[in-house]
Amino acid sequence: MSQKSKLERDIAFCIDTLDLNDDQIGELLRATETLGNITCEYFCDEFIFEDDNVDRLHDMNYLNIADFNSLYWEGN
Repeated sequence: MSQKSKLERDIAFCIDTLDLNDDQIGELLRATETLGNITCEYFCDEFIFEDDNVDRLHDMNYLNIADFNSLYWEGN
């Protein structure tokens, strides 16, 4: 995919899907470029959570280091 084509798709995603204004689009484009020139859609899918999804996706006990350490140290 050419750089121009990627930029056009990113801008279309920002406008059509996210309904961002010009400043917000620029900020998102700069962030994705800084992270390795990834697409805006990929960035949003992987790193942006809507308020109603945060509780479902953030489980404080998912990777509890104390639980992991107790399993590791008890097993040896």
